Amino acid sequence: MKTKAYQAYIANFRYPATRKQLVRWSSWFFCINTILLLLISLRYFAVIDLPNDNAAQLFSVLSFVGHFASITFIGFLLTLPFILLIPSRTFITLLANALAASLLVGLIIDTFVYQQYHFHINTMVFTLIFGGAAEEIFTFSLKVWLIAAGGVITLLLIEYLISRMLWNWVQARETRWLGVGVATTLVTVFVAQNIVYAFADARAYTPITHQIQYLPGYKPVTAKRLFAKYGIEVAQGNTEYLNTKVGNPIDYPKSPLSCRTKSSANNVLIIVVDSMRADMLDPEIAPNIYTFAQVSWQFSNHYSNANSTRMGIFSLFYGMPGTYWQSMLTQNVGAVLVDQFIEQYYRPAIFASSKLTSPEFNRTVFANVPNLRVQSLGSTPHARDREITDEFIQFVNSASLQKQPFFGFLFYDSPHAYDYPENFQLKFRPSWEAVNYFALNNDTDPQPFKNRYKNSVNFTDSLVGEVIDTLKHKQLLKNTIVLITSDHGQEFNDNKQNFWGHNSNFSDPQTKVPLVIHWPGKRAEKLDHLTSHFDVAPTLISDALDCINKPEDYSFGKHLLDTNVPPYLMMSSYSSYAIRNHDRITVVNEFGQMNVYDTDYIKINDAEPPMDIMLSAMNDISYFYRK
Repeated sequence: MKTKAYQAYIANFRYPATRKQLVRWSSWFFCINTILLLLISLRYFAVIDLPNDNAAQLFSVLSFVGHFASITFIGFLLTLPFILLIPSRTFITLLANALAASLLVGLIIDTFVYQQYHFHINTMVFTLIFGGAAEEIFTFSLKVWLIAAGGVITLLLIEYLISRMLWNWVQARETRWLGVGVATTLVTVFVAQNIVYAFADARAYTPITHQIQYLPGYKPVTAKRLFAKYGIEVAQGNTEYLNTKVGNPIDYPKSPLSCRTKSSANNVLIIVVDSMRADMLDPEIAPNIYTFAQVSWQFSNHYSNANSTRMGIFSLFYGMPGTYWQSMLTQNVGAVLVDQFIEQYYRPAIFASSKLTSPEFNRTVFANVPNLRVQSLGSTPHARDREITDEFIQFVNSASLQKQPFFGFLFYDSPHAYDYPENFQLKFRPSWEAVNYFALNNDTDPQPFKNRYKNSVNFTDSLVGEVIDTLKHKQLLKNTIVLITSDHGQEFNDNKQNFWGHNSNFSDPQTKVPLVIHWPGKRAEKLDHLTSHFDVAPTLISDALDCINKPEDYSFGKHLLDTNVPPYLMMSSYSSYAIRNHDRITVVNEFGQMNVYDTDYIKINDAEPPMDIMLSAMNDISYFYRK
């Protein structure tokens, strides 16, 4: 027989409530769940370091409170339409409990993923789990699974108790002004932490900027251009803020480099021609580089590990995927390759046509280069390319290079902008007089556009030819390693999928690039085994800098002359990455969703992602984080 208390309880939950009562209750319910989320989020601190700086500690509090308050506010917004349509206390209570419990369980799972892999849960993780890789991702015993199940039940019970007590509390008290005060405080915190981050990012204040990776789904607000417009200082090079030390979860390199002392060393010059795809290494298009390739190592099956400049340069110097970009940037971790050049007293000669502050190579690749030259003064790409050529030639002509070797970097930009001087004699016609992106579609004849691109490559090749001739004239080729490559390719609707330019897919036109290396004392050779940008740093660190570490201490690459085929290549873009193995390209977007394409970049709708390889890629993404 049912007790009176039970009957009263059922009746109480079945009675409809006013919409005003339900709105008040649900707003307080999700507000309290912010506290629960904050308590669970403390698990992130098991693998991260708290900052020592007072301002950074304040930002930690503001960002965590503001971020998780915004997440629970989304829960409230999802509940609100149902309150308006179905003002039933029973239904709304159950719905809010389910939403809140889902947020709590999701955050708990995310803390486990982050502790193990140092990235937040996404669609890829769910696909791998339900695709049969759950036991490899989470190696839990039966006891742990039972504890987890008990934890979920406990959370549901806690939510139920909170909802009951909160309903009585809200009905018994007038909470309007208290609610307004709490809401105002949370909104102020949310706005304040975004403003603080925007200023910190503009000033490259790493104790603050490095923290955003800890929060799931956090999208920071930046305003460098706005600040610069109104005269607020923006960090351009190495400043006191860039040198501020912060807690560092990056485990890179795994072991300090151990390098032998040399009585003499080769100079090293890396020349990167932005957007130069592999088939541009042609005697008509790039005669100087082509001729140089005939007396050098020429790698005919070489890939950038990216389809964009930021990630292409990153993969070239670090030997790791661009998924590590944000961590290296926010923590101001330079490339070990460049750091070792500095440590071995190479004279830096860094000349880039485009700014080294955007992308922030001054805070990543070249973070530890003293007096870094961060920009050129020319008003056009071809003018800046002319400028860096002249400056490098001047450096070679004026520098005393007998006792101290140099490390040079020339970064040309004209092909990226399809640019060349007005008086440059065009070899390829018909050629567009100006690039009209609005005219591009799947029916556009690509040849005039591509001819303009070829002419820009041809112009850049003439500048590279001047550099090579200068090295020959100064008799420096006998002791200078010269490496010529590109950060990514450039597409002209090659696969008839209406892709133009770069940073839109991971097919050959956008990722396959030339690699030519002149190495003093080594015979010329054309090599057709698979290589990638990941392999450049290990080769230079091993053979040019004479370091004995294994490549896995600092990269995912191998020696360029190692003919063993890697099981897959990882490639990155700004918001996605791809795993290329054999004739398949599996793309993982920013939400973790996976799609499989063939090498012509045609989507294979019924193809399953290679789960074993994707799991291995997950381990790669977390390999250089401290566990």
